Order: sequence, then C-alpha cells, then structure tokens
Amino acid sequence: NQALVRSLPEDMKQWLLPTMKPLGWNGYKYEGLTPNKTRRGQCANWLIYYREELFGYTISELKERRVMRQSAKLAEEIKKELNSDDNEKKNK
Repeated sequence: NQALVRSLPEDMKQWLLPTMKPLGWNGYKYEGLTPNKTRRGQCANWLIYYREELFGYTISELKERRVMRQSAKLAEEIKKELNSDDNEKKNK
C-alpha cells in the first residue's frame, strides 16, 4: 500500500474528494476514520489516477507525456529564475 501511495505524483494525491463529491460523497469523518478506510481511500485515489492519467495510453505515449511534463516544468523553473534575475537587476 505504501508503494501505491509513493507511485502517485504529488499533485495527484488528493483526487478522491474532488472526484467523488459530484457523486454525493462528502469524504470521511475524522472520528470514523480507521486504518481500513485510510487504505481504502488510498487505493481508490490510485484507481482514479490510473483511470484519468494512464488508462488507454500506450507505453510510448506515456513516456512522451512524461518528457513533455518534465520539459514544461524545467521551462517554468528557468522562466522563474530569469524573472528573479531581472528583478534583482532592476533593484540595483
């Protein structure tokens, strides 16, 4: 179960409530939360991730999507760094 949770990207770890709320599920109540419900929620979250992000794609398409996401993330980091460098030059 821990390996399942680790396999989810960080930005997709809280998909259970937003996905299930339109279907009438309001989430777990803290006082009713048990280890079994926690594991059940983690597994359901992984299944939602699988359905939304992996199902129906070939391995090569998934690899291509990963490369595209990584390059977009890198471009965003470079853009932020350039903007911070420009702001430092303006302040001097």
